[in-house]
Amino acid sequence: MESLSGLEEYYYYRSGLSYHSCFYVAIRLKKSPTNDELEGAIKATISKYPQLYSNAFEEHGTVTLRSLSNQITVLDVLETVDFESMSEDFNNYVFRNQNFPFGVEKPLWKILALKDRRTLVFCTDHLIADGMSTVSFWKSMMTNLNNPAHSGPLDGVVYRPSAQKFEVPQHLYDSIKYSFAGIFLCVCIRFMVLLTYLKVDLLWKVLAPELTDEDLKFKKYHFPQGLLTSAGAIRNDNLQLNLNIPSSKLKLLLKKCKSHKVSLTSLITAVIAHSLQTVPASQVEGSCIKITIPMSTRESLQKITGASPAMMEFGNFIKGGEFFRDLLKLTQLWETAASLNSELVSQKNDDDALQKIKLLSLVDVKKYVLAKVEARYPASTFEVTNLGYQSFDCGEDDKYIVEDAFFNEPQGINDVFTCSTVATPKGGLNCWFSYPKDICADFQPAIEYIQRVLYGLCE
Repeated sequence: MESLSGLEEYYYYRSGLSYHSCFYVAIRLKKSPTNDELEGAIKATISKYPQLYSNAFEEHGTVTLRSLSNQITVLDVLETVDFESMSEDFNNYVFRNQNFPFGVEKPLWKILALKDRRTLVFCTDHLIADGMSTVSFWKSMMTNLNNPAHSGPLDGVVYRPSAQKFEVPQHLYDSIKYSFAGIFLCVCIRFMVLLTYLKVDLLWKVLAPELTDEDLKFKKYHFPQGLLTSAGAIRNDNLQLNLNIPSSKLKLLLKKCKSHKVSLTSLITAVIAHSLQTVPASQVEGSCIKITIPMSTRESLQKITGASPAMMEFGNFIKGGEFFRDLLKLTQLWETAASLNSELVSQKNDDDALQKIKLLSLVDVKKYVLAKVEARYPASTFEVTNLGYQSFDCGEDDKYIVEDAFFNEPQGINDVFTCSTVATPKGGLNCWFSYPKDICADFQPAIEYIQRVLYGLCE
């Protein structure tokens, strides 16, 4: 790698400035593996993905991901914590305490094992992985738990430096050529950068917008009080609610989605959008909502660059889908879901978003992150991230089977609240809702609506 891409720089500075700690994807196994089995699976998985044995180092004014010079022991990446379940306290403990410093000979991830030793939580800095990367991680772990590849005695070391080790490659976004539209955007951004020297600040208003007067805003939630502690770090004291739809009920819900020709992501997003109509009018301002839905760019990159899927199993290959709705105009739930689904499909196939991501390489990304934090409001009302229906490459006859999975992210600088979802054959659908304490009472009617409607659709 020559240097971080603009997107990777964003994650680097967001974490480095203490505005993001980690996110996680957890699995719950039918029975707990032995320490040796875990060590062997970790060792095999690390060898597969260079991001797992790399850290970010600044050298000669450039930040790159490079492999570690020190060995990694199983104690570095596997820790048992004193929690019995995936509770609100556990979530906030993770997001307050699992930080991965840059510029040190340590990995940027860790597995937390709950007291039952069946629940394993993969925590990672966003710099090296997106949500689908964590799915790849657990697929590799399950494959190696069920079909151990290691031979010989284990000594507690899961990575040793070697000249033969692969390095993290330059990000594929940097190999994409600018389109005519991209060139035009580059000219505009460079012009706005020049204007900043004349004290005309248009750049961050364009690249780092915040919710406007027309947008829905909770009166009790704004920056910096709602976001930061007195020390300037993210509060990470959000309220956390997991909504579970059992596997048998999920099948019915998916059948209804299919009959209405919408995805589950579109339906969940529509339900959340309609739920905001129940928030007391006296506690909010504005009626327009902005929704963010991260989408994988792997298919687009394969088409544009010719890169193999194996090259994109691990890393950050995402773009942000943006959707706008006026609460005053929302009527039928399935109609909203259908319109969102149509836009989702359109935006997924739109490569212009990749051109916009490349614009980050033209600006001071550190100032870009700071501009987001210094705004009075975030840029989006809520985010929905769905990792899909995952078996994690294990079947009924395997020794170790995934019974359930969970996905969550910390309080952030981009949205008021988030919904992080993943589904498994045995555990069904888990939707983690994370929202600020400041809006607890005001948001409660929305939570009750989401529960009532989603459970009702499963009947």
